[in-house]
Formats: sequence, C-alpha cells, structure tokens
Amino acid sequence: MKSAVKIEILGREYNIKSDEEEERVKKVGEYINKKVREITQATPNISTLNVVILTALNIANDYFDILEEKEELKRELGAKTGRLAELIHSVIEES
Repeated sequence: MKSAVKIEILGREYNIKSDEEEERVKKVGEYINKKVREITQATPNISTLNVVILTALNIANDYFDILEEKEELKRELGAKTGRLAELIHSVIEES
C-alpha cells in the first residue's frame, strides 16, 4: 500500500508516495542529500540543474561499481565452489 513520506532535498520538501517502507524512503532521501552536499561543497556557485545532473552521474557510478563488485563476488564464489566440489569428489574417490 502506498504511503506518503516527507523528504528534503536541496532545502525543499517533497512528499514521496511509495510502496517501500518509510525508513527506506528516508534513507534514499538522505543518500541523495549526501551526494548533493558533496557536489555543492566541491563546486560552489553551480546551478541546481548541474547539481542534479552531477548527483545523478555520481549515483549511477556508485550503482555500476556495486554491479561490478557483485559480478566479481559471483565469479569468486563460483571458483571456490568449483574447487570445493573437486576436493569433495577427490575425497569420495579415495574412499
């Protein structure tokens, strides 16, 4: 069921309707605010539009970093699982 959650971004309040839990929506808003603050502190006198675009680019970059990390972890897990299966198979054959 959709509920409205108030979040603040760039000093403006927004009522967000979402099926997500309130705490999750607030966490997302806080994350966006953190990214916005990073951009505005690093580049003062930047337009709101450019802040939004740079924030979106930073968040997209974070997302792709996580996807790459996930794929690397899956490869590592697959390799370790394969080695474990080989070890189990060799122990069974020796028995």
